Amino acid sequence: MHEYSIACEIFEQVIATAKAHEALEVRHVILEMGRLAHTNPEQLSFCFKAIAKGSIAENAEFIVEMIPLSLECECGYTGPVDETQIGKDDLRSELLEYIAALECPVCGKNARITGGRELIIKSIDIETEIEKLTSRQANI
Repeated sequence: MHEYSIACEIFEQVIATAKAHEALEVRHVILEMGRLAHTNPEQLSFCFKAIAKGSIAENAEFIVEMIPLSLECECGYTGPVDETQIGKDDLRSELLEYIAALECPVCGKNARITGGRELIIKSIDIETEIEKLTSRQANI
């Protein structure tokens, strides 16, 4: 389960960023994950929450946004894979399904994968002391 080591790296980045901005709490972490990142989003979220216990990120919402696979072809096409052409055979792995779908939707030649392997921290939403004071003053 390599999700644990990935979650540790994400947690370290989140905490370092939160501390650099003097955060009191981490409210949300949004992660962009390519469909070929070979990482299970549910396991990653579970590991992040387990690692974050007792930290300022303990109650953070961990959101994973999936990024579709994209292609580039010598004919000039760049864009997403036509997922309607991917087989629904449960015995195939997701990777094999994508490899079978690497045909350019414009010219039909083999295309090159250009996206879908990403694993990026898109945003970290934090609460700072200033925001907390401003919120209290607005409620008075």
